[in-house]
This record gives sequence, structure tokens and C-alpha cells, in this order.
Amino acid sequence: MPDPLSKLKFYDKEDRPWPSNRLTSSAIVGHVTTTTARIWVRVHKPGTYCLIVSETEIDSKLRPAVSPAGKVMLREGQLRPQPFRGQSHCKKLDYSTDLTSVFWIRKLNAGKRYYYALFDCADRDEPWEIGRDYPHCFRTAPSRSENVTIGLYSCHMPFKGKNVLNMNMWQSFMELLEDTDADFTIGCGDQVYTDGDKRLSIWAWLKSHKDEMLALSDDEQQDVMLSWYRDIYRGYWGDEWLRKVFRNYPSYMIWDDHEIMDGWGSYTQKELSQELDTIWEWENEKQNLRLANNMFEAAKKAYGEYQHSHNPDTDENQWDYSFSWSQLACFVFDMRGHRRYDRRPGRSKILGDDQWDRFENWLKKPQTINSPAVLIVSPVPVVHVSSFITNTLDLPALGIADDLRDEWEHHSNRDGRKRLLKNVFDFSQRYKKPVLFLSGDVHLGAAFKLQREGMTNAKVFQLTSSAITYAKSPGKLLKLVVRNRGTIDVGANNPRTSFERLHLFEDNNFGLIHVRKKPRKPAEIMWDLYGSSGEEDQVIRLKRVRLA
Repeated sequence: MPDPLSKLKFYDKEDRPWPSNRLTSSAIVGHVTTTTARIWVRVHKPGTYCLIVSETEIDSKLRPAVSPAGKVMLREGQLRPQPFRGQSHCKKLDYSTDLTSVFWIRKLNAGKRYYYALFDCADRDEPWEIGRDYPHCFRTAPSRSENVTIGLYSCHMPFKGKNVLNMNMWQSFMELLEDTDADFTIGCGDQVYTDGDKRLSIWAWLKSHKDEMLALSDDEQQDVMLSWYRDIYRGYWGDEWLRKVFRNYPSYMIWDDHEIMDGWGSYTQKELSQELDTIWEWENEKQNLRLANNMFEAAKKAYGEYQHSHNPDTDENQWDYSFSWSQLACFVFDMRGHRRYDRRPGRSKILGDDQWDRFENWLKKPQTINSPAVLIVSPVPVVHVSSFITNTLDLPALGIADDLRDEWEHHSNRDGRKRLLKNVFDFSQRYKKPVLFLSGDVHLGAAFKLQREGMTNAKVFQLTSSAITYAKSPGKLLKLVVRNRGTIDVGANNPRTSFERLHLFEDNNFGLIHVRKKPRKPAEIMWDLYGSSGEEDQVIRLKRVRLA
């Protein structure tokens, strides 16, 4: 029976103006420990699929099949099939999750490289779905390691009209991850843009079909909207070099606003309603907010399917998480899922009370205390723009009110930043451990050193890598006010906190963080920023900053 909502959905819609290849079949290596790994896959049609994992490279010239006893067999030509020596995991994939799923591989060995491939269990001419043309592999976390290298990126929006721009950045990123034998990558937010290019914006599509959408029930709206968000992921993640990064290195991801909509959580309810107004209608705030809230519900489900499902486990409606790699401890903030600019005073506007509790308890854990360095992913930087600009020019008429309110420096977020900095400086001072804030969002590459009066043992840094393919600043004013040094306003009766800018770059970039732990000595930490050289398709190392 035809789907009555199909005319509003995007699934494989031919008139969607994607200027690049869309994602069909692909894989992502997600959260990896010393003995386990999460492998995310997407396939091109429903069916039963089998993921196989081996310590040796898998020969895709062999024909795979599952025996009646449930064992994977590999056949070469007309020879008798031989049992596959490795792990195998089979499951059904269907459209309820947009043909995506996560395989959880257990009983692995620490610090070892594994190869994997996926095949369709049905008897067809070409059963290999993933791993046929290129070897897919990953490495488990080592039990202990003196060296850890992390790739850092954010803000993937390569489309401008009918053009695809800056995808050479992903190729260079992949090549440098290989050259440095990197351990894992962190996507600091805006891995896709629901509203980046006008021709592709699902919010523009919603406004142009508003009356039709309002006639639907909430469940029907969310069903249609989910197809839009899924289409965004398939359109943004189709590039081969991006897929090579995802499928060969553990990828830890967190969303920011553009996975939902620009500035999500930084509007009042009235302003959010006005984002859905059109010039030929009277505002109906109740209807507009109903549409916006249903878009958020669809965004959550798509984010879960494509990004959060391969992160470490969390409770329902929790998107912050922590993990460790060897001895290195990392906490990833969710700054969008529970953000509310007009939340009543006394409540956390950015993180929510439960997330604060999880973060502060994480700082007290022995694993965090014993880490050679502590990484905190804050999708929006702790230090970026002048407090004067942030708090004085908060005018919707400028078109950047939401960008300014996103900042930790905005007066509405001042209590939150005060609490954050107190926790971090107290920790770093007490345990003499460096703390690195890792961020994206602001379309710049930058490094800052933070210092606090009376805390000479504390070493706190802010590293920003944004954006890998999209270097347009959110508002022309912001590029003008990233200062070399200054003081962070944390309120009266608090120690003076200052920052010093170590480096700034205003074009496409990504970063590599190197942590080197030597016996009985503090960790050595270096940050390499790579970016466009000014010559076509050329990427160079712009700066090495020694942090500790």
C-alpha cells in the first residue's frame, strides 16, 4: 500500500539537489576498548547481514555464506568451502533504523589490529556489502601506552550551491592519521548541517510545506521529518575520504546545533517560533513550536542512529559520555540536548543538572585523577569572543543573537562557566594534571592558555579545530574580536582568570593532539594545527604548540 506521506518524505527523492555522491553502504568504527569494539554499518537494502572480524586481512575474492549450522563458510571457486577463522555476528537490518545497526564485538585483545567485512546472507551474485574493494580495519586500545595521538575536527559543510568544496581536507586528514599512527578521532559537533545550504535545508523545506505538515498528527510529522534528517546524513557522509576516516579509526562524536537547527537552544520560545514564520502569514506561536519540537524529536532519533549509537552506552535522553584510551580520560559534554536559553534562574541553561552531576563525579574518579592529561570536549569553546561583544551586541536584528548566546561568555551562561572553571582549575591545581578543552563550532582554529591567580600548578588549555570543510564565521563581527589576551569575567569574589592566545587561523583546518607520557615525569603534550595553505588543494601544518 503506498505511503500517503511519501510526497513529503525525502527517501531517495530524485529531485533532492545533492551535488555529491550520497551514502549507501558504509561503516564506522565507534567506541573501542582493550577488549571490545562497536562497528556501525549502513546497507543499501533490507536483509540479514553478517559481520566477520579477523586478525588477518579478509580476502573478498572468496565467497561467503552461512551454513545451516550457523557457521560462516568461505568458498574459493568450485573448491569445498572452508570455515571462517574469526568472529561472526549476524542480524537483520530494515528501514526502522534507516538500514543502520551497530555490532558489538567482544573478546578482543588489547592493542591489536583487526580486519572486518560485512556480507548479505542471501544468495546473490555479489554478497560482500562492506569490505569488498578496500580492507576495513581498526585497532583496539592498548592496556598502557606512552604515546596517544588524537584527530580533532568539526563543522563539515562542503556544499555551496551546486559545488562541493574543501573535501581535500578529509583526504589530508586521513593521510596524516595514517602517517602519525593515530589512535582515534573526535568530532566536536556539526558533523552535518540541516540548514547549511539553502537548496538542501530541511528547515527551508518545512517552511515551504508548512500547511501540509500542520495537517498531520505529531506521530506523522515526526515520521516525515525523520526522513529529512536521515537524508541529511546520507548526503553529507557520502564522500569516500570521509568514509575512510570513519571506517578505520575509532570515531567519537557529539552533536552541536546544526544537527538540529542553527542556534538550537539559544532562542526564546517566541524567537524560535519566529524562525518558522513566513512573510505571507500571521504568526501562530503554538503551531510553530509544535513543528519545531517535532523536528527536535526527529533530530534526536537520526542523531541516535547515525552518531550516538556507536558512542559509549548512555541512558535514554543522555548524550554526554566519558571514555578512556589507555590511561587517558575524556569527558564529552552534550551542549544541545538539554539546552534552554529561557530556562528559569537557578537551573543550568546549557548542560542540565544531571549532566553537571555526572561531570563532577567523573572528576573524582581514580581513572580521571590518574590520567596523564584530562580531555574535556566542549562543542562550544570556553574562550572565544570578547565579553563586551557577547553581552552588549546581543541583538536579533544583527542576525547573530543565537551565535552570541551559544557562547559560554554570554551573561546567561556566566554561572555555568564559573562553575566549570572552578571545577577544572581546582582539579588541575590539586592533582597537577593538564586539562584540555577541545571544541569546534566557531569556524576558526585557535589555541588558548588559561591561568588563574594563586594556582601556579594548574595547566588549562582551550584547543579549537573548526571547520574542516566550512570556514565561514557565524557573523562577521566574531572574527574581529578574538583577542590575544584578556580576563574572563567569573563574577565578584572570585580569583582573576586570564587567557593568552597561542595561535589563530581563519580558514579550513583540523588538529592532531599528541600526548607523550614518560615514566616519573609529567606528560608532554603537543597540538598540531593543519589547514589550507592558500594554494589549491594544499594542506600544511600551520603551527605546533607545545602545551606541557
